[in-house]
Amino acid sequence: MLYRLETLKRSIYQARGRILQESDADELLQVVNDFIRTVETLLTHEETTVYTPPLERLGGRGRPTFSITEAQLRFLLSCGFRLRQMAEILNVSVRTLRRRMRSYNLSTRIFSQISDAELDAVTAYMVGDNEQVGSRAVRARLHSLGIQIQRRRIRSSLVRVNPAAAAQRAMAQRLHRRSYRVAGPNSLWHIDGNHKLIRWRIVIHGGICGYSRLVVFLKASDNNRSATVFDLFTEAAVHYGVPSRVRCDHGGENNSVCLFMNLYRGSDRGSAIRGRSVHNQRIERLWRDLWHGTTNVYHQLFSFFEYDGIIDVSNEMHMWALHFVYLPRINRDLQVFVEQWNNHGLRSSGHLTPRQIFVQGCIQRQDQRLTAIREIFASTDMGDSATAPALSLNESVHVPTNTFNPTHEQLQQLSEVDILEGTVGSPATTILQRVIDILHV
Repeated sequence: MLYRLETLKRSIYQARGRILQESDADELLQVVNDFIRTVETLLTHEETTVYTPPLERLGGRGRPTFSITEAQLRFLLSCGFRLRQMAEILNVSVRTLRRRMRSYNLSTRIFSQISDAELDAVTAYMVGDNEQVGSRAVRARLHSLGIQIQRRRIRSSLVRVNPAAAAQRAMAQRLHRRSYRVAGPNSLWHIDGNHKLIRWRIVIHGGICGYSRLVVFLKASDNNRSATVFDLFTEAAVHYGVPSRVRCDHGGENNSVCLFMNLYRGSDRGSAIRGRSVHNQRIERLWRDLWHGTTNVYHQLFSFFEYDGIIDVSNEMHMWALHFVYLPRINRDLQVFVEQWNNHGLRSSGHLTPRQIFVQGCIQRQDQRLTAIREIFASTDMGDSATAPALSLNESVHVPTNTFNPTHEQLQQLSEVDILEGTVGSPATTILQRVIDILHV
């Protein structure tokens, strides 16, 4: 907001005496300057409004104590916060927090006792055949399982498991991103569809909180319908709250979400921001990391199936079998990726994880006048209803509906197949071949 106002101020000043008369320009500059001062005052007020635990008297003499419950501390510990970070979130001293944790018999996290051989086995299982999974991804996946390991041990384990892949990752160039800023958690969600597997009629729909980079939903489907995206969005809203705004492209699969946001929040405030996908910065970065973390494995695998003649993309039965076997496997791997992503430290945010940034932002801003934050801590009425804009109900990327229908006997045989057998990212070629053989009968 301030950046745009400063840009407007410079533009008026440059146009003074050229495009605008000096008197008109001076009047506009005065209005803009007043508006800038008002915004700066509001921002200063919001920045100084932080959460402080209430005070309580437990009887007797002395000063009242901060009301910090055991449940609060256990929740912050489960998010991986350190003692000093917890003290900053609760706005108390480290000494006070340490004393309260001692009274509840709580302690900060300690590293898990695990041998190098056991660590190598777990690392090899998590990495699988994907050579692009690095130390931060493995550490985040271990953290989601409750295993705390030092970074140096994980790096050494990756070198022992696959030294060639470790050397290749070390030589890769780091991506430089543009600066990004929003007011707080749930201020803006970015939603989009990933079409890397569209050749095999698979679309991955995802949503991410722009402030914290917390992935709120990520799922692979065999269609690109608006109802599918809306179901994922509402399920995420139940867990994390309804965002203040969403950003998406002009695809018809986003119509239901945009309609809901305009009705719930109002259509005259930018509740649904639509534009080109290349400007959807947060979600596009997610797709890059998802490709390196998961989808590249399935893209190479499905391409191999085609090259080897195992499947034919024009054969409805083959596509049905591919979806039957691999959609559950892809979604399992996507959930692993989400846990890894939401628990990996961000270098640009003091190595806090997206989950920690989301929790910290919500607690520190609960007294501010932010629409999405207020609804997390207290339910509110529905937003003002508004006339929704005209919508095109046709998806921009159409995924053909599969017309193959297996028989009842075939479905009974398929129910005995363990389609999730094997490690994360494993090929499952024999499972696919078995399913195709059953459907051929």
